[in-house]
Amino acid sequence: MESLELKNTLSEIGAIVHSINTIAVSLSLMPNEGVSVPESLNISWKPSNIELSKKRARTLAYKSIYVYVAESLFEYLNSISKNPLWRHKNINFQGQEKKADRVYSFLTSIPDIDVNIAILVELLCHWRNRIIHNSSSADLSHQKKSNLLMVKNDIYALYHHFDTECALNNFKNNIVTLKDVSTLSTMVIKCCRIVDEYFFLGIAKLSNTEIFDLIKGYPEFTKIIKCQKTLKRERQVRRWLEIHFPYLGPDRIDNIATLANH
Repeated sequence: MESLELKNTLSEIGAIVHSINTIAVSLSLMPNEGVSVPESLNISWKPSNIELSKKRARTLAYKSIYVYVAESLFEYLNSISKNPLWRHKNINFQGQEKKADRVYSFLTSIPDIDVNIAILVELLCHWRNRIIHNSSSADLSHQKKSNLLMVKNDIYALYHHFDTECALNNFKNNIVTLKDVSTLSTMVIKCCRIVDEYFFLGIAKLSNTEIFDLIKGYPEFTKIIKCQKTLKRERQVRRWLEIHFPYLGPDRIDNIATLANH
């Protein structure tokens, strides 16, 4: 069971990672000499050093992941916290703080998210800021860095030999690697899945009447239920619920549709 917000986020991040992996494979297969541009591309490309060009292209591709994954995360947290069925109003993505700080605050408010994983996701967000803004000094606090180094062996064992100390040094020295960005992206996905589980825990505590009361304020939905009672309206009500809240499941949708059609 996944919210529409999570489905969209996973689809976006999945497509991003696949594309970057495609670029990485393509560049690895490109020879270091004798490469010519296909006429169909109609571009000018005359590298003096193909190996250097490949390295720079990989770096640009990896930097792109940081930006796109961070933006997908921001959109997910913002959307899920605005969902009318999100029953944890004290946990939201609103506020005047920097987005990386809001991400950390949000994630550490979810019971099953490990604080050190939340710190690493915050690190990805800071990396995104430094990539977009050359003058950015975005960084983790000294305490958070110390916390990560204290558990580096655990993280190394749990996340496919991810070296936290090496990642922090890469961040400090503006070095981007596929290992860092792919692992941090995996942590973003893990956190989003746990947030979604928390979302559904809240929904489970709601009655069908409470859910109906929470969603009937949607202008589109209100317009439908204000129409004359007909079989067509009943179908429209059910169809609207299936499109916008499919994760409620057939039984709940049937019950809420019944409430709406009375």
